[in-house]
Amino acid sequence: MILRRLSKHMGEQNWLAVGLDFLIVVLGVFIGVQLGNWNGARADRAAYKDALDRYRAEIVINLETLAAENANMMIGLGAIGEGIDALQSCSDSDDATAAVNRAINLSLGTFGISVRDSALRELTTSPRLLALKADDERRRLSDTAHIVEVYSREATFIETIPLEKRLQDNPLIRVGAPDIVQTRYFGQDFSRVNRRLELAVPVSIACVDNALIKDLFTWERWQAAQPAVGRILAERFQEDLDWLDARS
Repeated sequence: MILRRLSKHMGEQNWLAVGLDFLIVVLGVFIGVQLGNWNGARADRAAYKDALDRYRAEIVINLETLAAENANMMIGLGAIGEGIDALQSCSDSDDATAAVNRAINLSLGTFGISVRDSALRELTTSPRLLALKADDERRRLSDTAHIVEVYSREATFIETIPLEKRLQDNPLIRVGAPDIVQTRYFGQDFSRVNRRLELAVPVSIACVDNALIKDLFTWERWQAAQPAVGRILAERFQEDLDWLDARS
Protein backbone atom coordinates (compact mmCIF):
# COMPACT_ATOMS: atom_id res chain seq x y z
CA MET A 1 0.00 0.00 0.00
CA ILE A 2 2.76 2.43 1.00
CA LEU A 3 4.82 1.55 -2.06
CA ARG A 4 1.83 2.10 -4.34
CA ARG A 5 1.24 5.55 -2.83
CA LEU A 6 4.95 6.35 -3.08
CA SER A 7 4.93 5.42 -6.80
CA LYS A 8 1.82 7.54 -7.38
CA HIS A 9 3.27 10.61 -5.65
CA MET A 10 6.52 10.28 -7.58
CA GLY A 11 4.55 10.15 -10.81
CA GLU A 12 2.73 13.32 -9.76
CA GLN A 13 6.06 14.85 -8.66
CA ASN A 14 4.55 15.53 -5.24
CA TRP A 15 7.93 15.51 -3.52
CA LEU A 16 6.57 16.43 -0.09
CA ALA A 17 4.27 13.44 -0.13
CA VAL A 18 7.12 11.30 -1.48
CA GLY A 19 9.31 12.39 1.43
CA LEU A 20 6.59 11.67 3.96
CA ASP A 21 5.91 8.23 2.50
CA PHE A 22 9.62 7.43 2.45
CA LEU A 23 9.95 8.55 6.06
CA ILE A 24 7.03 6.32 7.04
CA VAL A 25 8.71 3.33 5.35
CA VAL A 26 12.06 4.00 7.03
CA LEU A 27 10.47 4.49 10.45
CA GLY A 28 8.46 1.31 10.01
CA VAL A 29 11.57 -0.70 9.17
CA PHE A 30 13.51 0.90 12.04
CA ILE A 31 10.78 0.21 14.59
CA GLY A 32 10.42 -3.35 13.32
CA VAL A 33 14.16 -3.97 13.65
CA GLN A 34 14.26 -2.41 17.11
CA LEU A 35 11.29 -4.50 18.26
CA GLY A 36 12.98 -7.61 16.91
CA ASN A 37 16.22 -6.74 18.70
CA TRP A 38 14.36 -5.98 21.92
CA ASN A 39 12.44 -9.27 21.76
CA GLY A 40 15.63 -11.15 20.96
CA ALA A 41 17.49 -9.53 23.87
CA ARG A 42 14.62 -10.30 26.21
CA ALA A 43 14.60 -13.93 25.06
CA ASP A 44 18.38 -14.15 25.54
CA ARG A 45 18.12 -12.76 29.07
CA ALA A 46 15.37 -15.23 29.87
CA ALA A 47 17.48 -18.08 28.46
CA TYR A 48 20.45 -16.94 30.57
CA LYS A 49 18.35 -16.83 33.72
CA ASP A 50 16.93 -20.25 32.93
CA ALA A 51 20.44 -21.66 32.42
CA LEU A 52 21.56 -20.21 35.75
CA ASP A 53 18.51 -21.72 37.48
CA ARG A 54 19.29 -25.10 35.93
CA TYR A 55 22.93 -24.76 36.96
CA ARG A 56 21.85 -24.06 40.52
CA ALA A 57 19.73 -27.22 40.49
CA GLU A 58 22.73 -29.15 39.14
CA ILE A 59 24.91 -27.84 41.96
CA VAL A 60 22.43 -28.96 44.63
CA ILE A 61 22.29 -32.48 43.13
CA ASN A 62 26.08 -32.60 42.72
CA LEU A 63 26.67 -31.60 46.34
CA GLU A 64 24.27 -34.28 47.56
CA THR A 65 25.89 -36.88 45.29
CA LEU A 66 29.42 -35.96 46.33
CA ALA A 67 28.49 -36.14 50.02
CA ALA A 68 26.89 -39.57 49.59
CA GLU A 69 29.79 -40.91 47.54
CA ASN A 70 32.31 -39.60 50.07
CA ALA A 71 30.46 -41.37 52.90
CA ASN A 72 30.38 -44.65 50.93
CA MET A 73 34.04 -44.24 50.03
CA MET A 74 35.09 -43.85 53.65
CA ILE A 75 33.19 -47.03 54.55
CA GLY A 76 34.88 -48.85 51.66
CA LEU A 77 38.33 -47.61 52.60
CA GLY A 78 37.73 -48.76 56.15
CA ALA A 79 36.74 -52.25 55.00
CA ILE A 80 39.72 -52.56 52.66
CA GLY A 81 42.07 -51.35 55.38
CA GLU A 82 40.70 -53.91 57.82
CA GLY A 83 41.14 -56.61 55.20
CA ILE A 84 44.77 -55.67 54.60
CA ASP A 85 45.45 -55.60 58.34
CA ALA A 86 43.79 -58.99 58.80
CA LEU A 87 45.75 -60.45 55.91
CA GLN A 88 49.05 -59.14 57.24
CA SER A 89 48.24 -60.51 60.70
CA CYS A 90 48.35 -64.06 59.30
CA SER A 91 45.64 -64.97 61.82
CA ASP A 92 43.25 -67.81 60.98
CA SER A 93 40.50 -66.45 63.21
CA ASP A 94 36.96 -66.21 61.88
CA ASP A 95 37.07 -62.41 62.18
CA ALA A 96 40.28 -62.17 60.17
CA THR A 97 38.94 -64.49 57.47
CA ALA A 98 35.69 -62.52 57.26
CA ALA A 99 37.59 -59.22 57.01
CA VAL A 100 39.78 -60.50 54.18
CA ASN A 101 36.80 -61.94 52.28
CA ARG A 102 34.90 -58.67 52.71
CA ALA A 103 37.86 -56.71 51.33
CA ILE A 104 38.25 -59.09 48.38
CA ASN A 105 34.62 -58.67 47.30
CA LEU A 106 34.57 -54.92 47.84
CA SER A 107 37.71 -54.48 45.73
CA LEU A 108 35.93 -56.02 42.71
CA GLY A 109 34.36 -52.61 42.17
CA THR A 110 35.33 -49.01 42.78
CA PHE A 111 33.68 -45.79 43.84
CA GLY A 112 33.43 -42.99 41.30
CA ILE A 113 32.32 -39.41 40.96
CA SER A 114 29.58 -38.51 38.50
CA VAL A 115 29.03 -34.78 38.00
CA ARG A 116 26.07 -33.23 36.19
CA ASP A 117 27.25 -30.30 34.11
CA SER A 118 24.93 -29.81 31.12
CA ALA A 119 23.80 -26.34 32.24
CA LEU A 120 27.37 -25.34 33.09
CA ARG A 121 28.57 -26.42 29.66
CA GLU A 122 25.79 -24.42 28.02
CA LEU A 123 26.71 -21.35 30.05
CA THR A 124 30.36 -21.60 29.06
CA THR A 125 30.05 -22.62 25.40
CA SER A 126 26.93 -20.92 24.01
CA PRO A 127 27.92 -17.69 22.19
CA ARG A 128 24.40 -16.42 22.80
CA LEU A 129 24.74 -16.76 26.58
CA LEU A 130 28.42 -15.77 26.74
CA ALA A 131 27.54 -12.38 25.26
CA LEU A 132 25.22 -11.64 28.18
CA LYS A 133 27.74 -12.25 30.96
CA ALA A 134 29.96 -9.69 32.62
CA ASP A 135 33.68 -10.43 32.64
CA ASP A 136 33.69 -11.61 36.26
CA GLU A 137 30.74 -13.97 35.65
CA ARG A 138 32.35 -15.34 32.51
CA ARG A 139 35.63 -15.92 34.34
CA ARG A 140 33.97 -17.58 37.32
CA LEU A 141 31.94 -20.04 35.27
CA SER A 142 34.88 -20.73 32.97
CA ASP A 143 37.09 -21.53 35.97
CA THR A 144 34.42 -23.85 37.37
CA ALA A 145 34.08 -25.66 34.04
CA HIS A 146 37.87 -26.12 33.95
CA ILE A 147 37.92 -27.50 37.51
CA VAL A 148 35.07 -29.89 36.73
CA GLU A 149 36.81 -31.12 33.58
CA VAL A 150 40.21 -31.64 35.23
CA TYR A 151 39.01 -33.30 38.41
CA SER A 152 36.35 -35.41 36.72
CA ARG A 153 39.12 -36.76 34.50
CA GLU A 154 41.26 -37.44 37.57
CA ALA A 155 38.31 -39.14 39.29
CA THR A 156 37.83 -41.44 36.29
CA PHE A 157 41.52 -42.33 36.37
CA ILE A 158 41.35 -43.08 40.11
CA GLU A 159 38.24 -45.19 39.57
CA THR A 160 39.61 -47.37 36.76
CA ILE A 161 43.22 -48.07 37.82
CA PRO A 162 42.28 -50.56 40.61
CA LEU A 163 40.16 -52.54 38.13
CA GLU A 164 42.95 -53.22 35.65
CA LYS A 165 43.79 -56.51 37.37
CA ARG A 166 41.18 -59.22 37.96
CA LEU A 167 41.41 -60.26 41.59
CA GLN A 168 39.43 -63.44 40.91
CA ASP A 169 42.34 -64.75 38.83
CA ASN A 170 44.40 -65.20 41.98
CA PRO A 171 44.71 -68.98 42.62
CA LEU A 172 44.21 -68.46 46.37
CA ILE A 173 40.66 -67.16 45.77
CA ARG A 174 37.64 -69.27 44.89
CA VAL A 175 34.03 -68.61 43.96
CA GLY A 176 31.73 -69.14 46.93
CA ALA A 177 28.12 -70.20 47.27
CA PRO A 178 25.45 -68.03 45.61
CA ASP A 179 23.29 -65.57 47.50
CA ILE A 180 20.66 -63.00 46.56
CA VAL A 181 21.67 -59.36 46.34
CA GLN A 182 18.75 -56.98 46.88
CA THR A 183 19.43 -53.57 45.35
CA ARG A 184 17.70 -50.75 43.51
CA TYR A 185 19.29 -48.38 41.02
CA PHE A 186 17.51 -45.22 39.83
CA GLY A 187 14.25 -46.69 41.10
CA GLN A 188 14.69 -49.99 39.25
CA ASP A 189 15.02 -53.40 40.88
CA PHE A 190 18.43 -54.91 40.19
CA SER A 191 18.15 -57.81 42.61
CA ARG A 192 20.11 -60.81 41.36
CA VAL A 193 21.89 -64.01 42.26
CA ASN A 194 25.46 -63.23 43.17
CA ARG A 195 28.41 -65.50 43.90
CA ARG A 196 30.89 -63.96 46.29
CA LEU A 197 34.59 -64.62 46.26
CA GLU A 198 36.38 -66.04 49.26
CA LEU A 199 39.77 -67.31 50.32
CA ALA A 200 40.40 -70.88 49.24
CA VAL A 201 43.15 -71.23 51.85
CA PRO A 202 43.58 -70.12 55.47
CA VAL A 203 44.70 -66.55 56.11
CA SER A 204 48.01 -67.89 57.44
CA ILE A 205 48.74 -69.19 53.94
CA ALA A 206 47.20 -66.31 51.99
CA CYS A 207 49.25 -63.78 53.96
CA VAL A 208 52.44 -64.91 52.27
CA ASP A 209 50.98 -64.18 48.83
CA ASN A 210 52.43 -60.80 47.98
CA ALA A 211 50.19 -60.36 44.92
CA LEU A 212 46.98 -60.46 46.97
CA ILE A 213 48.19 -57.89 49.48
CA LYS A 214 49.43 -55.65 46.66
CA ASP A 215 46.11 -55.86 44.83
CA LEU A 216 44.27 -54.68 47.93
CA PHE A 217 46.93 -52.04 48.49
CA THR A 218 46.49 -50.75 44.92
CA TRP A 219 42.75 -50.38 45.51
CA GLU A 220 43.32 -48.55 48.79
CA ARG A 221 46.05 -46.28 47.42
CA TRP A 222 44.13 -45.06 44.39
CA GLN A 223 40.66 -44.91 45.85
CA ALA A 224 41.96 -43.00 48.89
CA ALA A 225 42.55 -40.06 46.55
CA GLN A 226 38.89 -39.89 45.55
CA PRO A 227 37.63 -38.03 48.67
CA ALA A 228 40.14 -35.24 48.02
CA VAL A 229 38.88 -34.87 44.43
CA GLY A 230 35.29 -34.86 45.66
CA ARG A 231 36.12 -32.26 48.29
CA ILE A 232 37.70 -29.94 45.70
CA LEU A 233 34.66 -30.20 43.46
CA ALA A 234 32.26 -29.76 46.38
CA GLU A 235 34.07 -26.63 47.58
CA ARG A 236 33.89 -25.10 44.11
CA PHE A 237 30.22 -25.96 43.69
CA GLN A 238 29.44 -24.50 47.11
CA GLU A 239 31.22 -21.26 46.16
CA ASP A 240 29.13 -21.03 42.99
CA LEU A 241 25.96 -21.81 44.92
CA ASP A 242 26.73 -18.99 47.38
CA TRP A 243 27.43 -16.69 44.43
CA LEU A 244 24.13 -17.56 42.75
CA ASP A 245 22.20 -17.04 46.00
CA ALA A 246 23.84 -13.65 46.51
CA ARG A 247 23.15 -12.73 42.90
CA SER A 248 19.41 -13.46 43.03
